[in-house]
Amino acid sequence: MPRQRPPRKKACNNCTKSKVRCNLEKPACSRCRSTGRTCEYARHAPPEEGSFVEDARASYSGSAFYATPRFNAVTAVPIPVPSTPTPSSTTWSPRRDGPRVDLRAVDLVPSANAEDIRDRWLRPYILPPLGQEEIPKVYHPFTLQYISRIFSTYPRGMLQDRDAPPIIHRSQIDGNEMPRALAHCYTLVRMWEQAVPGSELMVMETLEKEMERLVEEHLEHDYELLSAFQAYLIYAIMLYFSPRGTSRVTDQMMITLMEMAFRTARNGLFSAAELAHTRPTWESWIVVAAKRRTILAMYLFSSVYNADRRRPNFVAEELRGVYAPGNKALWEAEDRATWNREYDRYLSRWADGMLEISELWRSVETGSVEHRERIERWVQATDAFGMMLFGVCVHIHGC
Repeated sequence: MPRQRPPRKKACNNCTKSKVRCNLEKPACSRCRSTGRTCEYARHAPPEEGSFVEDARASYSGSAFYATPRFNAVTAVPIPVPSTPTPSSTTWSPRRDGPRVDLRAVDLVPSANAEDIRDRWLRPYILPPLGQEEIPKVYHPFTLQYISRIFSTYPRGMLQDRDAPPIIHRSQIDGNEMPRALAHCYTLVRMWEQAVPGSELMVMETLEKEMERLVEEHLEHDYELLSAFQAYLIYAIMLYFSPRGTSRVTDQMMITLMEMAFRTARNGLFSAAELAHTRPTWESWIVVAAKRRTILAMYLFSSVYNADRRRPNFVAEELRGVYAPGNKALWEAEDRATWNREYDRYLSRWADGMLEISELWRSVETGSVEHRERIERWVQATDAFGMMLFGVCVHIHGC
């Protein structure tokens, strides 16, 4: 242990001994002059090496933004780490005893119309409408604010110990080898949320470089494509809803999001067992549920982006038939046995067919007794993400 420095003394020896205030005048303070005493000041030992660090550490004591830099092998830039973890900023660590699932072993049905997702953002400008004339959706400013406020919490929530936004399933980060795209994402989120003042621009540039790397990376496996898509969407949310200045999200980033959504959807948005109305494997359900959530979140994000730029938004007809996500018991199941039990209940509860996202849009059935019963049945079991979808759809379409 290093030798402790002696406390600093500013008063002269006589004033220090008498425990009175010293005016620090030299060569003699006023009190010593009035009493006729010899005024002497103590000589201080030279400061130890590293004392400036100790002084800085003391001045930032208790601050969540004080950090001792450590370096990431990928980005090679300082990553701030809070010196004292707080409930809102704890160090993430995977659960080694978490659920053991292999998310690369799934049974999905490829989607035939995935290209329509890729073309969604540009379709109103360069392509004909899908089946019928498309009428722009009208978002109330408060609805857009509602979406924005929820999305802005996603990155900050990732600082919680072993927590994830509702588009990333817990098993993707617990008890498994985390995909590189998500591992980088969690690291960059910590950099972003805990950046030392003055380093914000450096963090933004690092984040944008990671987005470029994700675009250039040639991924083939379905689960890796999903993880890259999730990470890219989180980065876009961080850049767009940042309180640190003007949004840095561009049209090209939005086109890239649609391309990633297409690649993810192309490999399947349903498991084979789901379409047969039987129980799929836990792994297959986790992947398709995360896909559906991420794609729907991307559509809501693009709605905010378009509205801010006075561009039209349209109903996502290409997603008609996709199951509405949000079953809380299934999404939050801690183990396979619990999930199997909850899914059997889910099947019996929806013997008349799973609720589709298009049932939350306006149609000829809107307002009917049967339609209301199905929506209420879904709302009773949904989680926060499902309630966000429900709230937005009610504001736009009614129910």
